[in-house]
Amino acid sequence: KQPSSKGNSRSKSKSKTYEEQKLKFKSPAEFFAENQNIAGFDNPGKALYTTVRELVENSLDAAESIRTLPEVHLKITELSNKSFSQAQGLSVQDRVDKALYRGKKKGKKTKGDKNSDDESDDEHGEEANSKSQGSQKYFKLVCKDNGCGMKHERIPDMFGRVLAGSKYGVKQARGKFGLGAKMALIWSKKSTGLPIEIKSSHTNNPDESSDFITHCILDIDIHKNEPNIRVHEKVPNDEAWHGSEVAVTISGNWKTYKSRVLNYMELLAVITPYAHFTLEFICEDNPKKSFTMDYRRRSEQMCKLAKEVKHHPKSVDNLIVRQLLNMTKKENS
Repeated sequence: KQPSSKGNSRSKSKSKTYEEQKLKFKSPAEFFAENQNIAGFDNPGKALYTTVRELVENSLDAAESIRTLPEVHLKITELSNKSFSQAQGLSVQDRVDKALYRGKKKGKKTKGDKNSDDESDDEHGEEANSKSQGSQKYFKLVCKDNGCGMKHERIPDMFGRVLAGSKYGVKQARGKFGLGAKMALIWSKKSTGLPIEIKSSHTNNPDESSDFITHCILDIDIHKNEPNIRVHEKVPNDEAWHGSEVAVTISGNWKTYKSRVLNYMELLAVITPYAHFTLEFICEDNPKKSFTMDYRRRSEQMCKLAKEVKHHPKSVDNLIVRQLLNMTKKENS
């Protein structure tokens, strides 16, 4: 009998498959989309809270950069199923046979309860339908400010390219790595599939305004780390407005993180008394839950802007030294 060659064939097939494996690369956007907990997007509730923080703090930075008293308006809308379907481009149709959506009531039925059950079938059907969808809710966040705005040509990269930011350097800042707004867009892409909408009017002087407003709607290509621009146009600025308005639709959990959002806004109003914040919450399914919070300005004296400083000698390594030598404009004498 000849010895079987199954073992050799298996080892050869394993070596072939190992050799044929291709070396894969991941873009920064793809990495943070898979490891979203690094940026504070662990779950829908925390994602909603982190998105609020990022949008509000970006508005503060924009207003402080041109030395104008910040006016920040944040609007959070809890979308109904009809509004969310319309935002996704889906047609909304009325129920034809409502008996199919009737919910079951616990407890024994009596003859006298039969008529009352028939009258409330629609209500219980809607409740059962909402409960079957779980606690997943969708929110549209709109943050508007009176800051410096963004340049027309830089908006796609500022929102559609991860790790692209203007706060790199050795100085005190609220953010640095250019992750906040991009992570909100990535979370929106994963949870709702809807793009982000930006309106901006750029200026370096608070007493002046641009002749146009940039209207941009974009998405992000996770694999290429590039913006997918859907709309990028200039609109006449008839109201002489300067600043930015960012709108994004994400999934979240307002019931659990409502107290954290309100506590954050209260603490932020304390440490920035020169700013005026307005928080407006709208619940489309239950208007009784809607409310408005107004955090008024208590001072008109703003703190000085943080200046960029040089590296401390103890924090410098060989990589930073080589980088500084390549960036210097001076020549050796």
